[in-house]
Amino acid sequence: MKKIYNLFAVLVLATAANAQTVSIINNTGTSPNIVVGGSNYHASEAIYTDAEIGSGNFITAASAIEKVNFFMNVEGASPNISNFRIWMKNVPLGTTTFTSGTYTTGTYTQVYNGTFNATPAGIVGVTLTTPFVRTPNTNLQVLIERRDNVVHTGANFFSAVGNNESITANSSRRYNGTIIPTTSSTTLTATTFRPAVQFVHVFPDDAGVNSISSIFVSCYDSPQTLDVEISNDGLNAIPAGAASVLLKIGGANTFSATRTNAASIAPGATETISFTGINLNNPGDNIDTAIVTLAGDGTTYNDTAFNVTTTATTLSTYPIIEDAETTLPVFGYAQLVSGADQLWTLQTGKYANADQLDSLAPRAPGETYFLFDSYSGTGSVGFTSRLFSNCISLPSPLPPNPAPVTTVSFWMSRDAVFPTTLDSLYLSISTDKGQTWTRLAGFQRADPTATLPFWKNEIVDISAYNGQTVQLAFEGVSQYGNIIALDDIVINYSGLAPISLLNFDAKRNGAVNNLNWTTSQEINSNRFMVERSADGLNFTAIGTVNASGNSNSEKNYRYIDAAPSKGINYYRLRMIDNDNAYRFSAVKNVRNLGMADMQINPNPVNNQMTVAIEAEASEKATIVITDLSGKRVYNGAAAVASGLNNVRIPVNNLAKGTYVVRVMLNGQTLIKKINKL
Repeated sequence: MKKIYNLFAVLVLATAANAQTVSIINNTGTSPNIVVGGSNYHASEAIYTDAEIGSGNFITAASAIEKVNFFMNVEGASPNISNFRIWMKNVPLGTTTFTSGTYTTGTYTQVYNGTFNATPAGIVGVTLTTPFVRTPNTNLQVLIERRDNVVHTGANFFSAVGNNESITANSSRRYNGTIIPTTSSTTLTATTFRPAVQFVHVFPDDAGVNSISSIFVSCYDSPQTLDVEISNDGLNAIPAGAASVLLKIGGANTFSATRTNAASIAPGATETISFTGINLNNPGDNIDTAIVTLAGDGTTYNDTAFNVTTTATTLSTYPIIEDAETTLPVFGYAQLVSGADQLWTLQTGKYANADQLDSLAPRAPGETYFLFDSYSGTGSVGFTSRLFSNCISLPSPLPPNPAPVTTVSFWMSRDAVFPTTLDSLYLSISTDKGQTWTRLAGFQRADPTATLPFWKNEIVDISAYNGQTVQLAFEGVSQYGNIIALDDIVINYSGLAPISLLNFDAKRNGAVNNLNWTTSQEINSNRFMVERSADGLNFTAIGTVNASGNSNSEKNYRYIDAAPSKGINYYRLRMIDNDNAYRFSAVKNVRNLGMADMQINPNPVNNQMTVAIEAEASEKATIVITDLSGKRVYNGAAAVASGLNNVRIPVNNLAKGTYVVRVMLNGQTLIKKINKL
């Protein structure tokens, strides 16, 4: 199954951490001057932080670092390297960078002195002659010396540039030269390029959970199956039935069951265990947890895996509107179809490519729109990805006279940049929960007649699918020409209440919330019912405003919510005509003091962001960042006091794209979208 991205929100994090294998590969680059160097002699030092290694890893004699591996990109001319030495020491948490200067081995522990067989390209390393035990709450400093007086040409290793705090941190220093290094006189030059490294400890008995499978984001009315892959990370075989796996699901749906491995699992091998009969019918996020238990297991750090799956909401109240401004109620997901990068993001404000004089402005009155970034790199030629919807229950094809005509209306950008580069956008539909898709209509980005980028409205008739529950998608196909912007998607059908709503807004005014809206036309309109919700899904009527009846001019309306709830208040209008037919407005929200609030700065963000949390009382906040698939890329906690708290989070190791930040405290969850540059 192709990867699913949650827009409401490879090597992403610096560590793939469990107690036996930790890979530190932040901001991956390559360098021929690390690990062994390219001259007669080499010496280098690097610091790996406690956060990167994992604070509970390698801190006892039973879990000491036994192996050190490096990631070779290109094999060198001299694979067997003698007089290769590795030294380690614990340093304070505040010691994260180097300045250029001489080095010493006096405070180090020598953990290896022998030959380094740097072949073939891939993961290469050594088994330490002296296993190293880390001190809790310290960083690890590693010294490498090569003293064989041989020029090793062609070797190229992957590097971990900077560290988890900053890509520009001088996390290493090194010497490559013709003079044998001595600790009293050889100067090592500070650099951001440190070796990408893997620290390893192998236990006799050790079972781990590798992954939990995902389902496509759709609405479900039949039992589903999830697979849990477990691995034998130890030295001894795991007998059949010895590893017990518990799968628990919480959130929108609940499930709990235990299975055991069917066959013996050899060291280094895996087995997939299937869990069937899982009810995922309720819409919302499902928190999946898998835990493996094995008698005599040497570590628990790799025993648990988490995953977030989503059951889609079914939308049936028309018109169905997606303006990309709020919580993405309709088109909240994206799926990579072909290629290597998901090119759908959210853009706020004007957009112009760096080497093109084409600035696209948002469609008023909004500021945010969907962006298919076809111009993301030459490698994007032929990349295809879908922006797809929740489930949509289309109206019945049976009369009223005549039968409903159902349409999808949307605005997309056109421009004259690279007019022969045919970046395209297709509207597609799925009737089988996203397993197969049918393209209904296609549209090219390039318009040779355009003098400036502009927005054009397109309408597609989907009446042939009336009476079915479907999912819609916009498929972007990149030819490396220019971006395609998409906004103001409306799914509608004929025969609705004839009220043309120009705008609807909700704002806080002290202790009350003011709701204002304007219509441009009303035919037989009766009333507006104001509805409020605490979760954006379940609404209750709180008031009624009489409509004008019949009008061809603009009419302004106002309603004051004198007693808003604490936290976020969601509002919508139910617009009712004289025949009691109705439709809904878009949903607007207002945050009222009384519960915690948060803001994120800057946004878009580059290396580090600040999460400003306003709390009612002292409490512990859990901060989770997920990528567009719902996969966690950051999980942390912060003690907050009553009032305003600023929590700094490094995000330099995140790939470019859209993420969602969730702050959970006092039983409530606050959600913000961020864009990573």
